[in-house]
Amino acid sequence: MTAHTTDVPEPTAHSYRCEHCDDSVPHEHLDVKALVESSRTRARSGAVRMAAVAAGLLAVTGALATVAGGAGHTLAAVGLTALGWVVVTVLALAVAGAARRRTSEGRAVVTAALTSAGMTPLAALAVALLAGGWTGALVAGATWLAAGAVAALVRARSWRALLLTPGDAGEHARARAVAERGIDAPGGVRRWLAQGALVAAAVALLGVVPATVVVLVPLAVTLAARTATVPR
Repeated sequence: MTAHTTDVPEPTAHSYRCEHCDDSVPHEHLDVKALVESSRTRARSGAVRMAAVAAGLLAVTGALATVAGGAGHTLAAVGLTALGWVVVTVLALAVAGAARRRTSEGRAVVTAALTSAGMTPLAALAVALLAGGWTGALVAGATWLAAGAVAALVRARSWRALLLTPGDAGEHARARAVAERGIDAPGGVRRWLAQGALVAAAVALLGVVPATVVVLVPLAVTLAARTATVPR
């Protein structure tokens, strides 16, 4: 299965004839099947790498926290952070669902991202008050990354299945895979890593001065608004 585009340089000769389809208009052929398979492979490998990094960080920070503060403190930090991530994610999805009924898909996604950003410092505050300290902060950051990696694995599995799905949804996904042409998007990984670091820093700060949450909430929303991108 191939496709072709016409946005290529003009031929140097006076006449042009494609060896694949005998077309006289300058174009290039794309192996759609190979591009779709490449997108499926990259989705899986990227999510697996994220999971491996998160698992390693969680193991290291968990061991440090256990030695310094005990297993109970470590488990509390892990449990509270995971619960906070779930609550924030569920609220963001609920907001996105409500926004989709009144606005575009892109705006709904951005609204959900802003909601998630605003709620994250509150989740960090709960961890700081109940399982704070520098060890709790490290574990919280690693746990947040681990939760995000699990979500990435789920998204990768859904994307891989969608690329092979008949119908309009599958066609749109395959068209996106062809448009991207195997280009990786490191921005998503950087944002994921930054979120873990920021959660750890927030827990550490809020453990010392809990009142700074009134500053962190609008700051997080502002930062998310400046970095948010509307999906195509």
